[in-house]
Amino acid sequence: MKELLAQLATGQPLSEQQAHLAFDRIMSGEADPIQTAAMLSLIQLRGPAVEEIVGAAQVMRERVCPVEVPEGLTVIDTCGMGGTGSIFFNISTTAALVAAAVARPHGVTVAKHGNRAITSRSGSAQVLESLGVKLQVAPTTITRCLDEAGIGFCFAPSHHKAMKHAMPIRQSLGFRTIFNLLGPLTNPAGARRQLIGVPSRELTQTIAEVLCRLDAEHAIIVHSESPDANGLGELTTFGPNHICELRHGTLKTHQLDPESLGLPFAVPGSLTVDGPDQSAALVRQVLEGRHGPARDIVALNAAAALLVAGVAKNYQDGLDQACQAIDNKTAARALDRLISLTQADPS
Repeated sequence: MKELLAQLATGQPLSEQQAHLAFDRIMSGEADPIQTAAMLSLIQLRGPAVEEIVGAAQVMRERVCPVEVPEGLTVIDTCGMGGTGSIFFNISTTAALVAAAVARPHGVTVAKHGNRAITSRSGSAQVLESLGVKLQVAPTTITRCLDEAGIGFCFAPSHHKAMKHAMPIRQSLGFRTIFNLLGPLTNPAGARRQLIGVPSRELTQTIAEVLCRLDAEHAIIVHSESPDANGLGELTTFGPNHICELRHGTLKTHQLDPESLGLPFAVPGSLTVDGPDQSAALVRQVLEGRHGPARDIVALNAAAALLVAGVAKNYQDGLDQACQAIDNKTAARALDRLISLTQADPS
């Protein structure tokens, strides 16, 4: 580790192999905590390189507690990287439920990877728990959820137990590190098709390059800004969205204007919540068919998820299918089935 730290101190990034070695030691508990803190700080000061993220993600993938995907199903994820301090309800989680309702009849299921919030008002785990979903269930129960509900929730702490060695160090540092980037790259069900929200525009390209190296099939990496210029890891109806799309090894950057899909611009205040319970109430309102800004932004993100799933031809097609799943209540039924299956888990 000393040699790697000396290299980082000169400003030279780690190679993929060096990063793999370093993070394998960190996640096995063999690394010295002071050296680990120094390494995380030096990488963050410069900004994580693609090779460093790839090496670290590979280690997490090797150590993950996996979830088996039912035979014949393709799996997608809608996990964001967080860190934006979002004051909004759980958009990507609601979009995952809508996408699941549309995609499951087409042989696609959603393995929603997530955790409790650190900077935002409501994490995916917290809102699902508030809605009645049991978080800590057996992997076999998640597999059944993927099959029968079209969506299963992979609670990150249950699947990435090797992270316990780094957690005290991360908490002591108190700032974002490369570990904040790894969650969406280490889906326990091995998703190779993903919608990922990132906290900065620069990361859209970086994460797309990382996913290309990790053999992803199709990914849409998104970033947007609220009217007060705060960065958001969602597709929004506040204005144009910045997107880097990876499809079979090819990267393409473009903007998506919600007005081009017939969606009106939203006022951010209509989407804010104080915590998980308020977020859960708004999720229920959307799934019950209530029209308005919350429905629009959920349908937009679900459209992108359906695009990476291969179920929608384009954003407009995905948007139409998402709205139909809300109106015919199949999305609400997907949530109800997820709740029922997880509550029946004996663990």
